[in-house]
Amino acid sequence: MKNIAIIAYEGCWAVSVLLAKDFFTIVSLLDSHYLLPQSYNVEIVTTDGAPITSSSNSIVVADNSLSDKPYDLVIIPPIEGSKLKSMPSSSILIIEWLIPKINSSTSILSLSTGSYFLAATGELNKTAIATHWSLVKPLSKLFPDCQFINHKSYLKMGSIYTTGSFEAGISVLLEIVAKDKGDRFSQQCATHLLISDSGKLNFALPKYSSHRDEKISEVQDWIYNHSSSVITIVELAKYFNFSERNLKRRFTQATGISINRYVQEVRIDKAKKLLLSTDKTVNEISINVGYENSSFFTRLFKKNTGLTPAKWRKNE
Repeated sequence: MKNIAIIAYEGCWAVSVLLAKDFFTIVSLLDSHYLLPQSYNVEIVTTDGAPITSSSNSIVVADNSLSDKPYDLVIIPPIEGSKLKSMPSSSILIIEWLIPKINSSTSILSLSTGSYFLAATGELNKTAIATHWSLVKPLSKLFPDCQFINHKSYLKMGSIYTTGSFEAGISVLLEIVAKDKGDRFSQQCATHLLISDSGKLNFALPKYSSHRDEKISEVQDWIYNHSSSVITIVELAKYFNFSERNLKRRFTQATGISINRYVQEVRIDKAKKLLLSTDKTVNEISINVGYENSSFFTRLFKKNTGLTPAKWRKNE
């Protein structure tokens, strides 16, 4: 079982603390449903173990205090921007506690303005750090040696993840669960997070989005939103004012895969969610994700996952 700490501190956003804990509650419920051993022990941690008051004046109760207890993952929630000018004195205790974590193999996830604490350690100087778009300049003034940027998904440096939003943090958590428990289990978690349909979960395939090429991010967003249509490199290049050669080069350089492979990955990812969250037939899902030929879709899905869509849905 892996240990996870969610750091709660005066002035943080309670919604992020509780949503992070709720995420792992979903994991726990799925573990129980599939008769699996519990995967994670999650604790809300404060500097002294006492409750804290959030940015919205809500009380967040702690499970534990900062200690030498080893954690596999530390989650740092964001703080309301105006409070950055007068951080509570207890912040220094969190900063000092984080330094050895940064220098070890501990995974750390900073949600939006939680990046303040990482930057304050001095261990991420000259490093690109994702944060909320409206706080890029204020944080850059506070920590001029760090490179704060707005990013729709997340940036990863070693075992440290930084995000521009909590939604991107969910993508990181899904990636972590996929590594620990497999892609299908992670997809099950994703479907339990959906508000109404499989298209509501943003940041599909975040492992291909941890780059700083904003123009290519726009291309990826367009592909995701139009993945059921016929997509050609010629039309993409024309739409985004690239030459075909330059688009292919920059896309592969940023994401690590080709455009055609990315289109396939997006369609397969959407198909997985539809298989788990709807009763649609394989043929219907094939058409929904952009493949008129369901036999071709089935072969492609099996090549990608090792199972046919029907067997993947049944977890066989």
